[in-house]
Amino acid sequence: MTRVRRERRLPPLRRIRHMEETRSARHALSYVFCRTLLVSLALLPRRWGQAIGRGCGLLFYGISPRHRRIALANLELAFGLDTTPRERARLARASFAHAGMIMADAAYFPRTARLPMERLAVYEGTEHLREAAARGRGVLVFSGHFGHWELVALLQARLGVPFTMVVRPLENGRLNDFLTRLRGVTGNEVIAKYDAARGVLRALRRGRAVALLVDQNVRGDGGLFVDFFGVKASTTPALATFALKCGAPMVPVFSYPRSDGRLLIRYGPPLETARRGSIAEDILVITQQCTALLEEEIRRHPEFWLWMHNRWRTRPPASPGRAPGRDEPARGAVARSLP
Repeated sequence: MTRVRRERRLPPLRRIRHMEETRSARHALSYVFCRTLLVSLALLPRRWGQAIGRGCGLLFYGISPRHRRIALANLELAFGLDTTPRERARLARASFAHAGMIMADAAYFPRTARLPMERLAVYEGTEHLREAAARGRGVLVFSGHFGHWELVALLQARLGVPFTMVVRPLENGRLNDFLTRLRGVTGNEVIAKYDAARGVLRALRRGRAVALLVDQNVRGDGGLFVDFFGVKASTTPALATFALKCGAPMVPVFSYPRSDGRLLIRYGPPLETARRGSIAEDILVITQQCTALLEEEIRRHPEFWLWMHNRWRTRPPASPGRAPGRDEPARGAVARSLP
């Protein structure tokens, strides 16, 4: 009864999306539409396709009031009185356009994978990645939905340190398989985030780099609440947990589109993960440290982050120091997983 009432409150298009009876047809249509769109874009020069993607992102900003409200509310929460409503709207539109460009650029991944590296990207700090990989424990490369995270992953295998990517699979199985093949054209592996622990541990033991994005809201009891733009945000403890369990170095990577069409990809020095207190406390400290590093980059270039994501959706209890009922189960779980 509760589910029926909830669906009745949804707008008509979202109500259709939640109907089980239309799932197969919707998935088939979505797959055909996305596959046709990407194949069509691939026939155009890459810059034209990226421009079309930006236009689609701006169109989505105009026709999706829900995502527009989320983006504007997030920007107000993050920057408050430091920005005007007009400035926040400008940043939101730029963020939507940037996200559209990234989606459209997937059409060019098979072609991009064969182009000379100097035509695609300018690198800084690759010595940090190679030094971390040389330790023989694998590398945890972390970032957020910032810059062109998909192209960073696509190209890293060509640096000699291939990725095992932890991603959230799409409900549409055929579309998910198609995107997985695109992501793997340079030799990267893709594993689903659900029950990914064994796959991550195997990859690290083989000396591979594991890619983790640490900026998405974690629902339920799985997240730790850390400060993000001065507001508690439910954040995955996976990065810190794997680092402490395996001794794998954590290397941050961020990217920035350049005016010449190439991507600036910057790897930072490895973060230290020495234990200083209890396991639960160390996980919380490391998670906060990595989140703060991501926040610094977003503050420098807010137009390159995915503001439409409902980052602060999961809320902690009022207690400032702890989040009983939410982060305590997560802390206990990760503590039990460590030696």
